[in-house]
Amino acid sequence: MMKHRLVLSVVLLAFGVVAQGVADEPDRDVSALIKELTARLEAQDRKISQLEGKLTDDALQAARHEEIAKIMSEMRADASQRGAMPKWLDDLKFFGDLRLRFEHHSADNVQLRERNRYRFRLRFGFIKTWLDKQLEVGFRLASGNNTSPQSTNQTFTGGFGKKSIWIDRAYAKYSPNAVPGLTVIGGKIPNVLEHTDLIFDSDLNPEGLGVMYHRELCKIDFFGTFAHLLAREGRGGHDTVLNVYQGGIRAPLPCGAKATVAATWYDFENYEDLGVAANSWNRSTRMMNLLAKVKFKALGLPWQVYVDWVHNSMDHDPDPRFSNSDDGYAFGVKVGTNKKQGDWSAGYQYKYIEMNATPAMLNDSDFGGTNLKGHVFKAKYSVTDFLTAGGAVFLTRPIEATGDRNDFLFQFDLAWKF
Repeated sequence: MMKHRLVLSVVLLAFGVVAQGVADEPDRDVSALIKELTARLEAQDRKISQLEGKLTDDALQAARHEEIAKIMSEMRADASQRGAMPKWLDDLKFFGDLRLRFEHHSADNVQLRERNRYRFRLRFGFIKTWLDKQLEVGFRLASGNNTSPQSTNQTFTGGFGKKSIWIDRAYAKYSPNAVPGLTVIGGKIPNVLEHTDLIFDSDLNPEGLGVMYHRELCKIDFFGTFAHLLAREGRGGHDTVLNVYQGGIRAPLPCGAKATVAATWYDFENYEDLGVAANSWNRSTRMMNLLAKVKFKALGLPWQVYVDWVHNSMDHDPDPRFSNSDDGYAFGVKVGTNKKQGDWSAGYQYKYIEMNATPAMLNDSDFGGTNLKGHVFKAKYSVTDFLTAGGAVFLTRPIEATGDRNDFLFQFDLAWKF
Protein backbone atom coordinates (compact mmCIF):
# COMPACT_ATOMS: atom_id res chain seq x y z
CA MET A 1 0.00 0.00 0.00
CA MET A 2 2.82 2.44 0.80
CA LYS A 3 4.45 1.73 -2.56
CA HIS A 4 1.22 2.61 -4.42
CA ARG A 5 0.89 5.86 -2.49
CA LEU A 6 4.45 6.84 -3.45
CA VAL A 7 3.83 6.18 -7.16
CA LEU A 8 0.60 8.21 -7.08
CA SER A 9 2.37 11.10 -5.38
CA VAL A 10 5.13 11.06 -8.00
CA VAL A 11 2.57 11.12 -10.88
CA LEU A 12 0.67 14.00 -9.33
CA LEU A 13 3.94 15.83 -8.73
CA ALA A 14 4.90 15.36 -12.35
CA PHE A 15 1.60 16.78 -13.63
CA GLY A 16 1.92 19.67 -11.27
CA VAL A 17 5.46 20.44 -12.39
CA VAL A 18 4.50 20.31 -16.08
CA ALA A 19 1.48 22.53 -15.54
CA GLN A 20 3.45 25.03 -13.52
CA GLY A 21 6.29 25.06 -16.08
CA VAL A 22 3.95 25.69 -18.98
CA ALA A 23 2.14 28.41 -17.08
CA ASP A 24 5.32 30.15 -15.90
CA GLU A 25 7.36 29.72 -19.04
CA PRO A 26 5.13 29.56 -22.03
CA ASP A 27 8.02 30.17 -24.41
CA ARG A 28 10.19 27.37 -22.95
CA ASP A 29 10.99 24.28 -25.07
CA VAL A 30 8.62 21.44 -24.13
CA SER A 31 11.25 18.76 -24.83
CA ALA A 32 13.60 20.30 -22.27
CA LEU A 33 10.86 20.17 -19.70
CA ILE A 34 10.21 16.50 -20.46
CA LYS A 35 13.92 15.69 -19.97
CA GLU A 36 13.97 17.51 -16.66
CA LEU A 37 10.85 15.68 -15.57
CA THR A 38 12.36 12.36 -16.59
CA ALA A 39 15.46 13.08 -14.47
CA ARG A 40 13.29 13.93 -11.50
CA LEU A 41 11.28 10.72 -11.96
CA GLU A 42 14.50 8.66 -12.07
CA ALA A 43 15.68 10.29 -8.85
CA GLN A 44 12.34 9.54 -7.25
CA ASP A 45 12.62 5.89 -8.43
CA ARG A 46 16.01 5.57 -6.74
CA LYS A 47 14.62 6.94 -3.49
CA ILE A 48 11.65 4.59 -3.73
CA SER A 49 13.98 1.60 -4.31
CA GLN A 50 16.07 2.58 -1.29
CA LEU A 51 12.94 2.90 0.81
CA GLU A 52 11.67 -0.49 -0.37
CA GLY A 53 15.06 -2.05 0.52
CA LYS A 54 14.84 -0.55 3.98
CA LEU A 55 11.32 -1.85 4.36
CA THR A 56 12.51 -5.32 3.27
CA ASP A 57 15.32 -5.33 5.90
CA ASP A 58 12.87 -4.33 8.62
CA ALA A 59 10.49 -7.08 7.56
CA LEU A 60 13.33 -9.61 7.64
CA GLN A 61 14.32 -8.52 11.11
CA ALA A 62 10.71 -8.77 12.24
CA ALA A 63 10.55 -12.30 10.78
CA ARG A 64 13.65 -13.25 12.71
CA HIS A 65 12.14 -11.97 15.96
CA GLU A 66 9.00 -13.94 15.18
CA GLU A 67 11.04 -17.14 14.64
CA ILE A 68 12.90 -16.68 17.93
CA ALA A 69 9.60 -16.12 19.75
CA LYS A 70 8.29 -19.33 18.20
CA ILE A 71 11.33 -21.34 19.39
CA MET A 72 10.99 -19.93 22.93
CA SER A 73 7.31 -20.85 22.91
CA GLU A 74 8.16 -24.42 21.89
CA MET A 75 10.77 -24.65 24.67
CA ARG A 76 8.22 -23.46 27.24
CA ALA A 77 5.73 -26.00 25.94
CA ASP A 78 8.37 -28.76 26.27
CA ALA A 79 9.14 -27.68 29.83
CA SER A 80 5.46 -27.74 30.71
CA GLN A 81 5.21 -31.25 29.22
CA ARG A 82 8.04 -32.43 31.46
CA GLY A 83 6.22 -31.09 34.44
CA ALA A 84 3.25 -33.15 33.35
CA MET A 85 5.19 -36.46 33.47
CA PRO A 86 3.59 -39.27 35.55
CA LYS A 87 3.74 -38.56 39.26
CA TRP A 88 5.22 -41.98 40.06
CA LEU A 89 8.49 -40.85 38.44
CA ASP A 90 9.00 -38.27 41.20
CA ASP A 91 11.59 -39.37 43.81
CA LEU A 92 12.44 -42.52 41.83
CA LYS A 93 16.14 -43.45 41.89
CA PHE A 94 17.96 -46.02 39.75
CA PHE A 95 21.27 -47.55 40.89
CA GLY A 96 23.56 -50.43 39.97
CA ASP A 97 27.08 -51.78 39.65
CA LEU A 98 29.10 -54.28 37.60
CA ARG A 99 32.21 -56.09 38.83
CA LEU A 100 34.64 -58.21 36.80
CA ARG A 101 36.93 -60.51 38.80
CA PHE A 102 39.92 -62.78 38.25
CA GLU A 103 40.43 -65.32 41.03
CA HIS A 104 43.30 -67.71 41.72
CA HIS A 105 42.93 -70.35 44.42
CA SER A 106 45.53 -72.90 45.48
CA ALA A 107 45.49 -75.26 48.48
CA ASP A 108 47.25 -78.21 50.02
CA ASN A 109 44.23 -80.32 49.22
CA VAL A 110 43.88 -83.32 46.93
CA GLN A 111 40.50 -82.06 45.68
CA LEU A 112 41.74 -78.52 45.07
CA ARG A 113 45.38 -78.10 44.08
CA GLU A 114 44.98 -75.04 41.90
CA ARG A 115 42.06 -73.24 40.30
CA ASN A 116 41.64 -70.10 38.18
CA ARG A 117 38.23 -68.51 37.75
CA TYR A 118 36.89 -65.50 35.86
CA ARG A 119 33.70 -64.15 37.38
CA PHE A 120 31.28 -61.22 37.25
CA ARG A 121 28.72 -59.63 39.52
CA LEU A 122 25.83 -57.52 38.21
CA ARG A 123 23.38 -55.68 40.49
CA PHE A 124 20.76 -53.04 39.68
CA GLY A 125 17.52 -51.75 41.11
CA PHE A 126 15.18 -48.88 41.97
CA ILE A 127 14.23 -47.00 45.13
CA LYS A 128 11.02 -44.97 45.36
CA THR A 129 10.02 -42.67 48.25
CA TRP A 130 6.70 -41.08 49.26
CA LEU A 131 5.33 -38.87 52.04
CA ASP A 132 8.37 -36.62 52.31
CA LYS A 133 10.68 -39.67 52.35
CA GLN A 134 8.86 -41.35 55.24
CA LEU A 135 7.99 -44.38 53.10
CA GLU A 136 10.56 -46.14 50.93
CA VAL A 137 10.09 -49.14 48.65
CA GLY A 138 13.03 -50.72 46.85
CA PHE A 139 14.16 -53.74 44.95
CA ARG A 140 17.45 -54.98 43.54
CA LEU A 141 18.16 -57.73 41.03
CA ALA A 142 21.54 -59.49 41.04
CA SER A 143 23.50 -62.27 39.44
CA GLY A 144 24.44 -65.36 41.45
CA ASN A 145 22.81 -68.69 42.19
CA ASN A 146 20.22 -70.07 44.56
CA THR A 147 22.59 -72.39 46.45
CA SER A 148 24.93 -69.71 47.84
CA PRO A 149 23.03 -66.82 49.51
CA GLN A 150 26.36 -65.17 50.49
CA SER A 151 27.50 -64.64 46.90
CA THR A 152 26.27 -62.78 43.81
CA ASN A 153 29.15 -63.98 41.61
CA GLN A 154 28.68 -65.81 38.32
CA THR A 155 31.58 -67.90 36.98
CA PHE A 156 32.51 -67.84 33.30
CA THR A 157 31.53 -71.41 32.44
CA GLY A 158 28.69 -73.53 31.09
CA GLY A 159 29.44 -73.50 27.38
CA PHE A 160 28.58 -69.79 26.96
CA GLY A 161 25.18 -70.40 28.48
CA LYS A 162 23.00 -67.56 29.72
CA LYS A 163 23.38 -66.47 33.34
CA SER A 164 20.63 -66.12 35.90
CA ILE A 165 19.32 -62.95 37.51
CA TRP A 166 17.68 -63.27 40.95
CA ILE A 167 15.64 -61.04 43.25
CA ASP A 168 18.32 -59.86 45.67
CA ARG A 169 16.23 -57.31 47.58
CA ALA A 170 12.51 -56.46 47.72
CA TYR A 171 11.43 -54.42 50.72
CA ALA A 172 9.29 -51.62 52.15
CA LYS A 173 10.60 -49.29 54.87
CA TYR A 174 8.66 -46.79 56.96
CA SER A 175 10.19 -44.05 59.14
CA PRO A 176 7.27 -41.96 60.53
CA ASN A 177 7.91 -38.30 61.28
CA ALA A 178 5.50 -38.66 64.21
CA VAL A 179 7.99 -41.01 65.95
CA PRO A 180 11.51 -39.69 65.27
CA GLY A 181 14.16 -42.40 65.32
CA LEU A 182 11.79 -45.30 64.54
CA THR A 183 12.15 -47.38 61.35
CA VAL A 184 10.24 -50.52 60.37
CA ILE A 185 11.33 -52.60 57.37
CA GLY A 186 10.02 -55.84 55.87
CA GLY A 187 10.62 -58.14 52.90
CA LYS A 188 13.92 -59.37 51.51
CA ILE A 189 15.83 -56.66 53.28
CA PRO A 190 19.35 -55.22 53.48
CA ASN A 191 21.06 -56.20 56.72
CA VAL A 192 19.79 -53.87 59.46
CA LEU A 193 22.31 -54.94 62.14
CA GLU A 194 25.65 -53.55 63.20
CA HIS A 195 27.88 -56.46 62.13
CA THR A 196 31.04 -57.62 60.37
CA ASP A 197 31.58 -60.55 58.03
CA LEU A 198 32.55 -62.70 61.02
CA ILE A 199 28.81 -63.52 61.15
CA PHE A 200 27.20 -62.05 58.00
CA ASP A 201 28.63 -61.88 54.48
CA SER A 202 28.12 -58.39 52.98
CA ASP A 203 26.24 -59.94 50.01
CA LEU A 204 23.70 -61.73 52.22
CA ASN A 205 20.23 -60.14 52.34
CA PRO A 206 17.98 -61.82 54.94
CA GLU A 207 14.18 -62.15 54.71
CA GLY A 208 11.75 -61.04 57.35
CA LEU A 209 11.02 -58.02 59.53
CA GLY A 210 13.26 -55.46 61.23
CA VAL A 211 12.40 -52.78 63.79
CA MET A 212 15.03 -50.15 64.62
CA TYR A 213 14.91 -47.27 67.08
CA HIS A 214 17.54 -44.76 68.12
CA ARG A 215 17.58 -41.67 70.31
CA GLU A 216 20.31 -39.18 71.12
CA LEU A 217 20.97 -38.19 74.73
CA CYS A 218 23.92 -36.00 75.81
CA LYS A 219 25.49 -36.39 72.33
CA ILE A 220 25.36 -40.19 72.61
CA ASP A 221 23.14 -42.06 70.16
CA PHE A 222 21.48 -45.05 71.82
CA PHE A 223 20.04 -47.63 69.43
CA GLY A 224 18.18 -50.91 69.55
CA THR A 225 17.18 -53.38 66.82
CA PHE A 226 14.90 -56.39 66.68
CA ALA A 227 14.89 -58.66 63.61
CA HIS A 228 12.61 -61.61 62.95
CA LEU A 229 14.18 -63.46 60.01
CA LEU A 230 12.67 -66.51 58.31
CA ALA A 231 15.26 -68.97 56.96
CA ARG A 232 12.85 -71.77 56.04
CA GLU A 233 9.08 -72.13 55.95
CA GLY A 234 8.19 -75.48 57.47
CA ARG A 235 5.04 -77.44 58.23
CA GLY A 236 3.27 -77.85 61.54
CA GLY A 237 4.80 -74.64 62.88
CA HIS A 238 8.36 -75.87 62.40
CA ASP A 239 9.64 -72.77 60.66
CA THR A 240 13.36 -72.13 60.88
CA VAL A 241 13.51 -68.63 62.34
CA LEU A 242 16.34 -66.38 63.49
CA ASN A 243 15.36 -63.81 66.11
CA VAL A 244 17.97 -61.13 66.72
CA TYR A 245 18.11 -58.64 69.60
CA GLN A 246 20.72 -55.86 69.44
CA GLY A 247 21.48 -52.81 71.53
CA GLY A 248 24.34 -50.34 71.47
CA ILE A 249 25.63 -46.79 71.38
CA ARG A 250 27.32 -44.46 68.94
CA ALA A 251 29.40 -41.92 70.81
CA PRO A 252 31.91 -39.16 70.06
CA LEU A 253 35.46 -39.57 71.34
CA PRO A 254 38.29 -37.03 71.81
CA CYS A 255 40.09 -35.67 68.74
CA GLY A 256 37.00 -36.07 66.53
CA ALA A 257 36.89 -39.86 66.75
CA LYS A 258 33.60 -41.79 66.78
CA ALA A 259 32.89 -45.16 68.41
CA THR A 260 30.15 -47.75 67.91
CA VAL A 261 29.63 -50.53 70.45
CA ALA A 262 26.94 -53.21 70.04
CA ALA A 263 25.87 -56.33 71.91
CA THR A 264 23.74 -58.86 69.98
CA TRP A 265 21.88 -62.05 70.84
CA TYR A 266 21.17 -64.46 67.95
CA ASP A 267 18.50 -67.09 68.65
CA PHE A 268 17.77 -69.75 66.00
CA GLU A 269 14.56 -71.74 66.26
CA ASN A 270 14.46 -75.19 64.56
CA TYR A 271 17.83 -74.66 62.94
CA GLU A 272 18.20 -78.43 62.52
CA ASP A 273 15.23 -78.41 60.09
CA LEU A 274 17.36 -76.52 57.58
CA GLY A 275 19.16 -79.76 56.79
CA VAL A 276 22.54 -78.07 56.92
CA ALA A 277 25.11 -80.85 57.07
CA ALA A 278 28.21 -78.79 56.31
CA ASN A 279 30.93 -78.98 58.99
CA SER A 280 28.92 -81.68 60.86
CA TRP A 281 26.79 -79.00 62.53
CA ASN A 282 23.06 -79.57 62.23
CA ARG A 283 21.38 -78.29 65.38
CA SER A 284 19.89 -75.20 67.00
CA THR A 285 22.20 -72.41 68.01
CA ARG A 286 22.20 -69.37 70.27
CA MET A 287 25.03 -66.88 69.91
CA MET A 288 26.30 -63.93 71.93
CA ASN A 289 28.14 -61.30 69.89
CA LEU A 290 30.12 -58.22 71.01
CA LEU A 291 31.35 -55.67 68.46
CA ALA A 292 33.32 -52.41 68.75
CA LYS A 293 34.22 -50.05 65.89
CA VAL A 294 36.19 -46.79 66.00
CA LYS A 295 36.58 -44.19 63.23
CA PHE A 296 39.17 -41.41 63.42
CA LYS A 297 41.56 -39.30 61.35
CA ALA A 298 45.35 -39.56 61.52
CA LEU A 299 48.10 -38.40 59.17
CA GLY A 300 45.42 -36.62 57.16
CA LEU A 301 43.62 -39.90 56.36
CA PRO A 302 40.41 -41.57 57.63
CA TRP A 303 40.95 -44.76 59.67
CA GLN A 304 38.63 -47.52 60.89
CA VAL A 305 39.43 -50.27 63.39
CA TYR A 306 37.17 -53.00 64.78
CA VAL A 307 37.11 -55.96 67.16
CA ASP A 308 34.38 -58.63 66.91
CA TRP A 309 33.74 -61.70 69.10
CA VAL A 310 31.06 -64.43 69.00
CA HIS A 311 30.25 -67.38 71.27
CA ASN A 312 27.76 -70.18 70.60
CA SER A 313 26.17 -71.35 73.84
CA MET A 314 24.41 -74.35 72.23
CA ASP A 315 27.41 -76.26 70.87
CA HIS A 316 26.85 -80.01 71.34
CA ASP A 317 28.91 -81.45 68.50
CA PRO A 318 29.24 -85.24 68.84
CA ASP A 319 32.65 -85.12 67.15
CA PRO A 320 35.21 -84.94 70.03
CA ARG A 321 37.47 -82.70 67.92
CA PHE A 322 34.76 -80.02 67.87
CA SER A 323 32.96 -80.54 71.18
CA ASN A 324 34.13 -77.13 72.47
CA SER A 325 34.65 -75.35 69.15
CA ASP A 326 32.17 -72.59 69.87
CA ASP A 327 34.15 -69.31 69.76
CA GLY A 328 35.19 -66.95 67.03
CA TYR A 329 36.82 -63.54 66.86
CA ALA A 330 38.16 -61.08 64.32
CA PHE A 331 39.88 -57.70 64.27
CA GLY A 332 40.88 -55.39 61.48
CA VAL A 333 42.03 -51.97 60.35
CA LYS A 334 41.28 -49.93 57.24
CA VAL A 335 42.83 -46.67 56.03
CA GLY A 336 41.55 -44.41 53.27
CA THR A 337 38.25 -44.24 51.43
CA ASN A 338 36.97 -44.49 47.85
CA LYS A 339 34.60 -41.67 46.94
CA LYS A 340 36.18 -39.88 43.97
CA GLN A 341 38.95 -40.21 41.37
CA GLY A 342 42.38 -40.65 42.94
CA ASP A 343 41.10 -41.97 46.29
CA TRP A 344 42.57 -45.19 47.68
CA SER A 345 42.06 -47.52 50.63
CA ALA A 346 43.87 -50.49 52.18
CA GLY A 347 42.95 -52.89 54.95
CA TYR A 348 43.97 -55.91 57.02
CA GLN A 349 41.89 -58.50 58.95
CA TYR A 350 42.66 -61.48 61.12
CA LYS A 351 39.93 -64.06 61.75
CA TYR A 352 39.74 -67.09 64.02
CA ILE A 353 36.44 -68.98 63.61
CA GLU A 354 36.00 -72.33 65.33
CA MET A 355 33.83 -75.01 63.76
CA ASN A 356 30.57 -74.26 65.60
CA ALA A 357 31.06 -70.58 66.48
CA THR A 358 28.62 -69.34 63.84
CA PRO A 359 26.69 -70.86 60.89
CA ALA A 360 28.97 -71.21 57.89
CA MET A 361 25.93 -70.56 55.67
CA LEU A 362 25.93 -66.92 56.82
CA ASN A 363 29.49 -65.63 57.11
CA ASP A 364 32.14 -64.53 54.58
CA SER A 365 32.15 -66.99 51.67
CA ASP A 366 35.56 -65.77 50.40
CA PHE A 367 37.19 -66.58 53.73
CA GLY A 368 35.75 -70.08 53.48
CA GLY A 369 33.35 -70.64 56.39
CA THR A 370 34.29 -71.98 59.84
CA ASN A 371 37.08 -74.07 61.43
CA LEU A 372 39.47 -71.57 59.81
CA LYS A 373 41.98 -68.98 60.89
CA GLY A 374 43.98 -66.59 58.76
CA HIS A 375 44.84 -63.20 57.31
CA VAL A 376 43.06 -60.99 54.76
CA PHE A 377 44.74 -58.12 52.89
CA LYS A 378 42.77 -55.72 50.66
CA ALA A 379 43.50 -52.60 48.60
CA LYS A 380 41.41 -50.46 46.24
CA TYR A 381 42.08 -47.44 43.98
CA SER A 382 39.52 -45.10 42.36
CA VAL A 383 40.54 -44.86 38.70
CA THR A 384 37.60 -42.48 38.07
CA ASP A 385 34.64 -41.31 40.12
CA PHE A 386 32.76 -44.44 38.98
CA LEU A 387 35.51 -47.05 38.37
CA THR A 388 37.65 -48.78 41.01
CA ALA A 389 40.44 -51.34 40.72
CA GLY A 390 41.22 -53.54 43.70
CA GLY A 391 42.84 -56.71 44.95
CA ALA A 392 42.52 -59.07 47.91
CA VAL A 393 44.66 -61.88 49.35
CA PHE A 394 43.33 -64.55 51.75
CA LEU A 395 45.85 -66.74 53.63
CA THR A 396 43.96 -69.34 55.68
CA ARG A 397 44.41 -72.71 57.33
CA PRO A 398 42.16 -75.05 59.36
CA ILE A 399 42.07 -74.79 63.14
CA GLU A 400 41.47 -78.53 63.52
CA ALA A 401 42.68 -80.79 60.68
CA THR A 402 44.62 -83.92 59.90
CA GLY A 403 47.96 -82.65 58.67
CA ASP A 404 48.86 -79.11 57.73
CA ARG A 405 46.81 -77.49 54.96
CA ASN A 406 47.29 -73.94 53.73
CA ASP A 407 44.92 -72.10 51.42
CA PHE A 408 45.86 -69.14 49.19
CA LEU A 409 43.20 -67.07 47.45
CA PHE A 410 43.95 -64.04 45.26
CA GLN A 411 41.30 -61.77 43.71
CA PHE A 412 41.60 -58.83 41.31
CA ASP A 413 38.50 -56.70 40.67
CA LEU A 414 37.36 -53.95 38.31
CA ALA A 415 34.06 -52.42 39.47
CA TRP A 416 31.84 -49.80 37.83
CA LYS A 417 28.99 -47.91 39.54
CA PHE A 418 26.10 -46.44 37.57
